[in-house]
Amino acid sequence: MTLPADIKETFFETLYGDKSVLDFEQWLYADKRLESALLAEDYLDLISYGYKGDRVKYGLYKLLEKHIDKGEYEKWKLLKLLRKALKRDNDLPEILRRFYDLYCKGYGFLDNLGLGYGLAVEVPPQADSWEELTAEQQQKLLNSFYPEIEYEIKKAISWLESDKVVLTGFQDEYYHYEYIDNRTEDEKQPTGYKVEATVSTNVTEKYRNDNDAREQKPWWKFW
Repeated sequence: MTLPADIKETFFETLYGDKSVLDFEQWLYADKRLESALLAEDYLDLISYGYKGDRVKYGLYKLLEKHIDKGEYEKWKLLKLLRKALKRDNDLPEILRRFYDLYCKGYGFLDNLGLGYGLAVEVPPQADSWEELTAEQQQKLLNSFYPEIEYEIKKAISWLESDKVVLTGFQDEYYHYEYIDNRTEDEKQPTGYKVEATVSTNVTEKYRNDNDAREQKPWWKFW
């Protein structure tokens, strides 16, 4: 059964942590449409669930995951991240590092953002880490990304919105994310790489081989 878009959004926000468990409970009792949108037994599971306690999140997430498409949820999360990157706020450095992390975990279509910008933040040219840079050096590095990075972000958004790239929500045996790539060969060509070859390949290997920690996480928290 397909949920209305706004109800789906509420489920996504709850899984992502934007909406608390108690906020979800209040919404659940206030919005009566869910009763007709779900099977009777599924709706009963939600309204009879105990929303207070130390481990309520996990149980609620297990109830919600039955009603969403994992690929659609992955798309929602990534679009949220990309749109936030466009705002260029204080979270931008961490978001760029996340793009690099996601590239290493299988999202190869993020190569321009991950290798072109995220890796430069992860291992900046002037230091061993972002945190070792002065505030002036950090700002200078970020400024050097513009305006090209905005084009790369918007390009990735357009691929997701037009289904040029379709996220499946599944991982392969190496815990790399899987996706369907409908881009043309020209669209697949790298255009945003800014990182010099002096950056150690050990950084990439660290992320590619970091499967144990991901294996311990529930699927909705993989990133």
